[in-house]
Amino acid sequence: MESAEPNQLSAADSLGTGTTMMVLGTIALLLLNFIARVYAARNLSVAEFGSFNLGLALAGLLALVALLGLHQAMAKSIAENPDPVARRRIIRWTAVITGITSVSSSIAVYVFAAQIAALFVPSQASVLTEVFQFFSVTVGLTLLCTFLASIFQGLEDTVPNAWLNQAVQPAAFAVFLVIFFHFHLALEGALLAWVISNVVTFGALIAYTVVRLSRHLGPGPSNAPLPQGLFSLSVALWGVTTLTYVTAYVDTLILGAFRPADQVGIYSAMMLLARLILVVGAAVTYIFLPVAARLHGLRDLKTLGELFVTTSRWMMIFTVPIFLIFVLLPGSSVQTVFGPNYLGGETALVLISLGAFASILFGPVNAALAGMGVTRPLLVSTGISAAVNVVLSVALIPTYGLLGAAIAWTVARFLYPATAMSGLYRATGIHPFRRNLYLPLLATLALGIPLFYAFSILRNAAWLVFPLYFVGLALCVGLVLLTRSVEPGDFVLCRMAERVLGRPLPRLRRILERSLSNSTSGTTDRTLLS
Repeated sequence: MESAEPNQLSAADSLGTGTTMMVLGTIALLLLNFIARVYAARNLSVAEFGSFNLGLALAGLLALVALLGLHQAMAKSIAENPDPVARRRIIRWTAVITGITSVSSSIAVYVFAAQIAALFVPSQASVLTEVFQFFSVTVGLTLLCTFLASIFQGLEDTVPNAWLNQAVQPAAFAVFLVIFFHFHLALEGALLAWVISNVVTFGALIAYTVVRLSRHLGPGPSNAPLPQGLFSLSVALWGVTTLTYVTAYVDTLILGAFRPADQVGIYSAMMLLARLILVVGAAVTYIFLPVAARLHGLRDLKTLGELFVTTSRWMMIFTVPIFLIFVLLPGSSVQTVFGPNYLGGETALVLISLGAFASILFGPVNAALAGMGVTRPLLVSTGISAAVNVVLSVALIPTYGLLGAAIAWTVARFLYPATAMSGLYRATGIHPFRRNLYLPLLATLALGIPLFYAFSILRNAAWLVFPLYFVGLALCVGLVLLTRSVEPGDFVLCRMAERVLGRPLPRLRRILERSLSNSTSGTTDRTLLS
């Protein structure tokens, strides 16, 4: 226990602090992005909103393909190599590759925009050509912004991603949307606002890098050899990230190839809602990767396993209320956020919410595998889920439209972490399915489903959508305490609350200590809890 305490404490604090930054940044992202995207949806026609989202999906896919997996490989290598000379060498080598690919990919998308647009519904070709030309600029900017944020991800500094990528960009997008819509620019205004917001974000990241990177690394040479296996790892992670994006968005692209843009608009709105379920998971995953890399380098699988279980439960606690709202009040959710024009996608929202929530229960499995450099299970899982999404989309979308796309995404999203979980368990014995996860989950569902259903049958239940989230959150946290499912890692949240408030919280500590799991309360050293 003595040898494990420093690693567990520092890793838990890093994970907790980084996740808090990511969650706060993600909350800012959600508020700003929702304001901007909902504002866009309400001011554009459903078809125009669909065309805009097709451009987003395609630009994101092309950016990930052009990244070559270097951003994750660089983050992992930086986390594992504390030598500043080696870190500078990794960063400069990756910067050269990223600079070349960002410029060439943007030029290629702009030149071939018309040919790419021809792959979708012919009646939309002229509109989509303009959309793809605008988004060609953002392909290269996405590459550069991801590269800069990944440098600090490897240094376990989440500010660039949490506050710049996820807050500055949507804030700028919202501001310029208001300006351009005021002048009645419609779709062109939305496209121009998106491009400008990416330029602003890139400028902010450059400024942050200039100011902060030298503090992390200090001055010095960068003549160290590149870490062995960096290129092969980047190629493997390139396959993983590309296939992951195929799992996430290929259904939207295939829907645009077979169905008109208004169905893409409704489906994109449903996906925007359902991806709220994945928000906390994305925040945890981003910082869990370098923490997993550090603990794996120290050969401390015990601490890694304990943090994996704790973070899996954090993800579950914050997503159960959203899941219950979208599954039991789908019509109210859609009407509250997007208005009556988007009603008709409620069944799709229920399906993709089920897939998103089921995937959350596996915990940050993919980040753990990537952090440990175990890429084969990642490639297998992403390959299976991507192939399933493509096959089911092609088979179902021509007949069932957006409902077919929802089924394809749901199945693929579930298979993505499920198949990777078997690889993680075989390699390390780590899994999240313990009493402290499933007991409060089952209790929350048993009480929450009838409670939320009762609210759903009320007239004019739309106003309940936002308050019900906090009702569900309080229910879930209360049942964690009542079922004595608190773990030592949960005290990280208490320490962070004390830092924010600037004073100790002894009552909160006593509540957590009384609710410690029976499996840990008798064996855990009190220094770990403090």
